[in-house]
This record gives sequence, structure tokens and C-alpha cells, in this order.
Amino acid sequence: MRKSLTLLHCIVILLSVSFAQDVAAQKTSLKGKVVDSTMQKGLAYATVSLVQAKDSTLVSFTRADSLGQFVLRSVPKGAYLLSASYVGYLPVWKPVKVAASHETESLDNLNMTDLVTAKNVTVVAKRPPVVMNNDTLEFNTENFKTQPNAVVEEMLKKMPGMTIETDGSIKINGQAVQKVLVNGKEFFTGDPKMATKNLPADAVDKVQVFDKKSDQSDFTGIDDGNTTKTINLKLKKDRNNAIFGKVYAAAGNRDRYDAQTNINRFNNEEQISVLAMANNTNKQGFSVADAMNFSGSLSRGMRNGGGMITSNSGGESGLPTTGMGQNQQGIAKTWAGGINYNNNWNQKTDLNTSYTGSDMDLSATRQSNTQNLSPVNSYTKSDSAVTNSSNSQHRINVAWDQKLDSSFSFKMTPVITWQNTGSYSNSSYLSYNSNNVKLNEGNTVNNTDANAVNITNNILLRKKLAKKGRTISGNINATYNHSRSTGSLNTANIFYDNNQVATDSLINQVNSRDAVTQSYGANITYTEPVGRRSLLEFSTFGNISKGESEKKTYDRNTGSGKYDLYNEALSNDFESNYTYAGGGINFRSNQQSFNFTVGTSLQSAALKATNNTAGINIRQSFTDVLPNATFQYMFSRYRNLRFDYTASTMQPSITQLQPIADISDPLNVTSGNADLKRQYNHGLNMNYFSVSPESGTHIRALLSFTTSRDAIVNADSVKENGSRSSKPVNANGVYTMTANLGYGFTVKSWKSRFDIGSSVSYNRNVAFLNGSENLISNLSVGPNFSWNFSVDDVIDLRLSSRFAISKASYSLQPQANTNYLQQTYGGDLTYYLPWSLVINNQFNYVLNSGRTNGFNTQVPLWNASIAKSFLKNKRAEVKVSAFDLLNKNVGITRSANQSYIVDQRYNVLNRYFTLGFTYSLHKSGLKTGRGPVLMGPPPM
Repeated sequence: MRKSLTLLHCIVILLSVSFAQDVAAQKTSLKGKVVDSTMQKGLAYATVSLVQAKDSTLVSFTRADSLGQFVLRSVPKGAYLLSASYVGYLPVWKPVKVAASHETESLDNLNMTDLVTAKNVTVVAKRPPVVMNNDTLEFNTENFKTQPNAVVEEMLKKMPGMTIETDGSIKINGQAVQKVLVNGKEFFTGDPKMATKNLPADAVDKVQVFDKKSDQSDFTGIDDGNTTKTINLKLKKDRNNAIFGKVYAAAGNRDRYDAQTNINRFNNEEQISVLAMANNTNKQGFSVADAMNFSGSLSRGMRNGGGMITSNSGGESGLPTTGMGQNQQGIAKTWAGGINYNNNWNQKTDLNTSYTGSDMDLSATRQSNTQNLSPVNSYTKSDSAVTNSSNSQHRINVAWDQKLDSSFSFKMTPVITWQNTGSYSNSSYLSYNSNNVKLNEGNTVNNTDANAVNITNNILLRKKLAKKGRTISGNINATYNHSRSTGSLNTANIFYDNNQVATDSLINQVNSRDAVTQSYGANITYTEPVGRRSLLEFSTFGNISKGESEKKTYDRNTGSGKYDLYNEALSNDFESNYTYAGGGINFRSNQQSFNFTVGTSLQSAALKATNNTAGINIRQSFTDVLPNATFQYMFSRYRNLRFDYTASTMQPSITQLQPIADISDPLNVTSGNADLKRQYNHGLNMNYFSVSPESGTHIRALLSFTTSRDAIVNADSVKENGSRSSKPVNANGVYTMTANLGYGFTVKSWKSRFDIGSSVSYNRNVAFLNGSENLISNLSVGPNFSWNFSVDDVIDLRLSSRFAISKASYSLQPQANTNYLQQTYGGDLTYYLPWSLVINNQFNYVLNSGRTNGFNTQVPLWNASIAKSFLKNKRAEVKVSAFDLLNKNVGITRSANQSYIVDQRYNVLNRYFTLGFTYSLHKSGLKTGRGPVLMGPPPM
């Protein structure tokens, strides 16, 4: 069956491409010209759109050339409305009928009237569906209908080139959208899904898509080729002075509940948004940020290799209405909320601030099978665990951008995070060798409680000098982290020798840790123009990081029953001082069809660390030259090729450098290596992108290669009883190659869009097992295919398939080479019925093969719902939802390490039903009056 499905997947792809080519060859091309009605002069780069006459559904759009001439290709037979738009002119609409195929039809000129001539005209409103203003693609939302109470995400799905992934991430013409703004301002900084999943679609007037230039480009005026794909949601005028949002609550069997609300108050420049949620259905408030502990903070800071220490305190910090989902390990109860505030005063002071807080409890069970790959002492371990954990977190973000005058400004971005976590786990294991002889078994109970506070601040100073392009900027950053934790460990391990004689190993101890890290850094950048399109960039930087950490471990005294036996091997008191400084020079040039950057930096770093408990001093110093280069060639506005080369270093962490054994887990003993060198990386990337907004096709190709000198890898030693000891070492010969290819196209007569692609990666790693070098190769291939079909107010359908083909090879253990495959087939179908009824079905079928017995699962997951809208303007909705209708959901993962492969099964949400109610809020404070409006399409 799996082979049949694989063959079917390939046939569908080939047929869809062939069909698209055949259909495209049978259509009519419409040619015409957009001109000024008075001068009869062509209007260069005017936007031309074609919509269905019966329902104004967008069929195609294009942009005229420099003479005002345009061509709309592959237009099927039918009745249409043709519109043209141009800045400073009234839009014009014209009926068009296409009766024949295999022909090119020439149209009469589209005459446009400028606003000065038409200043006294008052007509009925109807805007073109698409407008191109310079580098911004603008969709007028009245042309893209959505159901009542729909959020922005549902509207984006109907716009040409837009794709919404299952996790809510957005792509336009195959490129990921990294930032979503509301009226040009950040909305809960850090998560682009916050706005699209929470704001109502009917509040948006325009959706603007553009490539946002980097802050450095905006400041210097020289394009450095670094852009961020951005969407700006421009709200309707009545929502700029209004309260709007929604309230939702649902309850079901098995005590399931789900409630959420978002309320927005916008008053021109002032924006206030409040969001809240509570559920036990694995919808997560936002990604759990890790308020850094001592070793984590210093390790991350040491790995930058680029002149600045940064903190990594988590990814998304928003409140999306989807989160961990039905495949999350375990079942979570979540309470979360947040508030976002934006304002701008006198176009000089721009303030963006937000607060998010959450409390999450997670209960998880798992069963694992581990295949050890040692060529000498191979074994298999089975284990099970029950874990209960909690995490409460609060985070404040502030961005204050102040313009002191036309040439000088500063931006301050402090972030404060504080966090409390707790975890209890109870696990047991049993190991056998290849001859089915018992090696070890045991049980572990672990408790941990921790809290931390993390404060970061960054101040950016910017000054433009008299000569255009001559600038000076400075960046000052500071980080403070304080974390405390207490814990207990109770483990009983039994090891068996060749004669099955047992040896006990018991651990019963408590521990505590107190750690503080601080870092301070600064850099200065000066740019000097060289001609009209180039500049030289000079920079210098420096940073110092200090840390202190004290860990105390006490074993239980069987005589007194107290934990008063100090365990020196598992305790340490150490401090560190890590500094780096350097400078660099870059030459940037921005020509008409290409731009490039070439440069290098010199970095010197020094580490001083002292383990006061063991009396060990560590001294390390590094000096590195780090070149970089970028080249981008623009064939056209919508087709470009880019190459990037970077060099970077990754310094070993304090933990990796300390030659002290951690024996808290007798099965896995780890220690550091004081002779460990820093890792030096070379990276080369190629990115090609081509898109035709008019026809809806795109091609993307990404190739990358990374290789490392003195790569930090692990050296393992496995004993006959199944225990392992590990330490980091340096090795050469480590590299990674990846490729990501994609092609998307539309078939207008089918109202369909197809996307075909594949990812390929090859990784070669080096490891050591019992003193022998082990070359590890991992090859993974991931072809994917999707079909989107949509008829406004009738049906939305998405079918998709995705493969994950993996092959792992080990030079020391060829008998352990593995091949495994995961196939995923999905469907999402929505029917829009009379009486304001909406039916939705989501089905995913996942097949796993090539894994350990018991882990080759076939998982069909079916969710369904039916919703009814009512009340005035359909503001209310009642919805019945069913999750995992077949009650077949299971959680399966596989992870491969240099010396073992782990297959894991874990608990997930199973079948449940809910009944929910949604009410949309809208209270407008803006009174609209009559005024000049734009002409609508003529009747057919």
C-alpha cells in the first residue's frame, strides 16, 4: 500500500504539471494600453486587473510597461470587468467578453481621468482589487469576501500568491512573511501570526505587501540587499477610532474547555490590544521563553563570533489561537494573556510596548526504545517515564524610537522576563545486549524547582552627517541574569556482569544552584560614501561577560536521615570572565541591477575561568579573521539571484571546558575537556527567486554548504554493562549540504493553485566510539505537494502530501545503517452552505515505516465542525467541533544521535467534542460623511 501511495504521489504531480501546461496553451491573451484621457499619453506601470463579471472574483492582474501597454495572458472564455488604476487618477472599469481561444484580442485604450480634472465628481465606490505602488503590492479587501467573524488569516488565503501553512505561518509567492504590521506598527513584537489570527478580517481596508529594507539601509541610504518580507494591515477609517474584537468560549466532554478573547481599541496613532486565553486542549499562549541560566547565557554569548553577545530568550512571544496542537507530547492546561500598546507623538516619538504572561501545566507519559550503535557493546534499552511540569512566565517588551532632529535619533529596546518552573518525573528502564542478556535496569525520581529573572537592554544611536551617506552609529547593550534552583534526585540502578551478578548503584541527594551573569558591550559604525552608489563601512566592537555560579549537592546520611553529606564531585563554585574585541571594514555597492558587499573583521577573544571547588584554572585565547561577502543580481523586480559567504566561530562553553565528571546519571557520565579549541565555520549560500504576480507562478531555489574546522564533537566510551561516558573533542571533516526547491502555479479555469517542492540535506559528522573514529552520514529527502481549490462563498479545499525519507550510515557499524520513511497526506475542506452554515473537515493520515517494531504506526486524524452565524450583521456564531473522530491519534518520534537511535511513543489528545459560542464586538466612534468616492464597475 505504501508503494502504491508513493507512486500515486508522483503521478499526481506529473499530471498536474502537464495539465497546467495544456490548459495554459488554450487561453486568450488580452492586449491593451492605459492612457491619460486628455493627453492620450501612455501611463507607465499602471496596474490592470481582471475580475469575473458575475461576482467580482479576481482572475488576473498585471502591470503596464513604460509606454502604458499591457498583456493579460491565459484568459478563458467568459464575461469580465477590466479595471485600471494609477496614482493621481480615478480608477476606470470596462466590461470585456472573451468568446474565442487560441487568439490574441486587442482592446480599446483604457482612458483615465486625473483627480484635478475630476475634482468635482462624486460617484459610487468600488476600487480595483490590486494596485501596485512602486515596490508595494496592495490588495483592496472588499474584493476578497470572507465569512462573518472571520479573522485576517481567512482573508489572506483568498489573495493571489498567498499561502497559509497549517501552523499559521504565511508565505507569499513561496517566500515566508517574517513581519506583520498593523497601520505600520508592530503588533505584539516577535510573532507575525498574532495579527492574522486575532484581528477580524472586516476591520482591514488594505493588505500591503513589500520588502522592508534593513535598518542599516534605511539609515545610510545604500541598499545592502537585506530585506524582510512584510505585510502591513491598513485598517478601515471607522476602525481607526473604534473598539472591536471577539469573545469565544467552548466546553465539551472529558472536561475539555477552550476560551479566548481579543479586544482592540484604536484611536488614530494610539493602539491598545488585549488578548487572553484559557484551555486544556493544547493551545499554547506563546512559546515558553527560557530565562537563561548561567551556563546557557555564557555559552550562547561565546558562540556568536561576530562582535556582539545576544540572548536567546525564546522564539514567538505572541498569543496565537493555535499552538502545540493535537500532536504535542502530553496534555497541557494553559492560562495566558497579554496587552499591546502603540503610540506616536508628533512623528518624533514612537513607542511600542507589550506585556505577556502565561501559566502552563503539562502532564506527559512516554515509552522509548533506544538502539545503541557501539560496534563492541551494542544493546537495546526500553524505558518509560511519567512527567508533570509547570511553567509560569512574564515578559515585558519596550521599543522607544526617538527622533531628536532630522539627523539624530536613538532607539531603546529593554526586555524583562521572569519565570518560575517546576518538574517531577518518574522513569524506569531495562537494557539487553544483542544476545538478549540483561545488562542493567533501574528507576529514577527527579524533582526540580527553579526561578529566574533576565533583563536586557539595547540602545542604538544614529547620526547623519552633512554629506549624504556619511553616518555614524553606536550600539550599547547590557544583559543581567539571575537564576536559582533546588532539586532532588533518587535513583536506583542495577548493573549485571557477564555472569549476571548484580551490582547496585544508589543515589539519593538534594542540590541547589545560584548563578548570576552580566554582560556589557558596545560597537561603533562609521560609513563614508564612495561615489553615488557605494560606501565604506568601518566598525569596532568590544564586550565583556562576567559570571558566578555555585552549585551544592548533598547526599542522604543513612545514619541521621538528613541530607548533610557534602558531595564534592557534584558540587562546584566557579567564576568566569570572557572578553572579546575587534574591528572590521566592509565595502558596499548598490548598482542599478546588482549590489555587493565584501569585507572582513578581526576578532580577539580571551576566557578566564576558575573552578574554586576543584582548584582548576582555565585560560583560553583566540584571534580570528572573519571574512564575508554578498552578491545579489536583480534580473528584474521579480527575479533575482543572491550569494552569501560568511565565516564565524563557536567558542566552547564553560561546561564543555571543565574536566569534571557529572556522575548524577550513572548510565551517562559526562565531563569537559580543558584542551578544547574553538570551532571555525565557513558558510556559503545561494538563493534564486523568480515570481510572476500576474500569472501567479513562482520558482525558488536555496542551496547552502557549511563546513567546520576543529568542529566540537563527542567522544563516547561504552562499557560492557551498558554505561556510557562522554566528553567533547575537536575533529575535522564535518560538513552539511542542503537544498530547498519549489515551484508554484495557478490554473485559473480550475480556480486552483498547485505547489510542488522538495528539501534535500546531507550531513557528514565525525564521532568517536571507544577510541575509534566513526564517520556518520545522514541523508534526508522531503518532497511535498499541495493543491488549493477555492470558489468564493461555496467551497475551500486544500489537499497536500509530504514525504520524509531518511537514511543514516555509520562507518563503524554498517549493520546499524537505517532507512525510514514517514508519509503524510492531508485534506482540509470547508463548505459554505445556505442559512449561514459552514462545515469544515480536516483529515491527516501519517504512515511510519522502517522503525522499531511497535513504532511503525498508521495514524488517521479526522477533525470536523459545523458552525451557524446569527444576530444582526452575523456577529454571533455557535459551533460544534469534533477532534480525532476516529480516536486513533498517537504520538511517535524518531531521533538519531552519533551513537544511538531513539524511537519514542508519547500520550496525546484523543477524541473529544466541544460546543462553542463566538460574539464579535464593534463600536465605532467615527462618523462618516459624504465625499468624493471612486467609480464602481458598470453593469453588464
